[in-house]
Amino acid sequence: MSLGIIAILSSPSSFTENGEMDKIRAVISEGTGIFHYEVEKHKDIAEALGRFSQVDVDVIAILGDRALTSATFEHILEKDLLKSKDIPLAILPAGDNNIVAENFGANRSEPHKALEDLLKFHRQGRLLDTITECPLLKLEGVRGIGYLYGLFFCAGIIIKKKSLFKRKISARGLFSRFRNWLSIIRLVQAAYRRAMGKQKLEDAIRINRNQRGAVVGSYFMLLISTLDKAFWGVSIGQEKRQDRAHFISVENTPKAILETGKLMLRGNYDGIDHAGNIIAEIQHARIVLKTPFVLDGSYYEADDNGELFVTVTDSLKFIQLG
Repeated sequence: MSLGIIAILSSPSSFTENGEMDKIRAVISEGTGIFHYEVEKHKDIAEALGRFSQVDVDVIAILGDRALTSATFEHILEKDLLKSKDIPLAILPAGDNNIVAENFGANRSEPHKALEDLLKFHRQGRLLDTITECPLLKLEGVRGIGYLYGLFFCAGIIIKKKSLFKRKISARGLFSRFRNWLSIIRLVQAAYRRAMGKQKLEDAIRINRNQRGAVVGSYFMLLISTLDKAFWGVSIGQEKRQDRAHFISVENTPKAILETGKLMLRGNYDGIDHAGNIIAEIQHARIVLKTPFVLDGSYYEADDNGELFVTVTDSLKFIQLG
């Protein structure tokens, strides 16, 4: 059986340490049926997607930071550079998009190792065996950018723990779960102590979801995601429709943080039924905040009026690696 072509869209600027880009190139040079395009500028993405469409590739693997993934999503959804072809995407880890990559089954922190796994599945003819559909989030009102696409939005006090968004993908197994439990306990203990102090006015966030009345509060965590798992692989658990996103809010109070910590240790946010915690599904939301926020692992700010508009887009197809 002849194998189809796998396209790899990479960004050398995403890998400036440890010679990672050279390792990626070495892995690609040893493979067959690969169309590799290295992106230097934003306009290069459009040219790459056009070429991928012309040669009818089976899969497009994105190997770069979240700036590359967001721009690729934009070209696919708004400019239809794939000519409405349902070509599935594979998201590989690149430091600031590890939460997304891990959700889609990547279990290697080193990008070239994740690429080796991907190409192995391709050689074995198993790469297209598990495809999932997932909508994106479109954020409008981003300072200096305008709008962005992603799958995982987070705001609130929790984003001050930057290592949470930059952490490496951990291996599977009992030791990894134990290490995650310790990380959760440390996070909850620190957040619990901080929540007993005075709330800062600049930390307040105003949320209007699904055109309902706005709610203003200080939040430990505000999470909007179309993915099924959040930090440390904790399952969101809630069933949602295909055109919806998960919505979780945790008020910055000791009780709400403690109850959320119990759910995180259990490994599933489903079952939230106490004051200060909300789990729901949304199609759109208006958020007013003066503090930074995170999209797929990278930090941004809202523009001068402090308003973000979050909408759920059409679905794209993704490769589920594990």
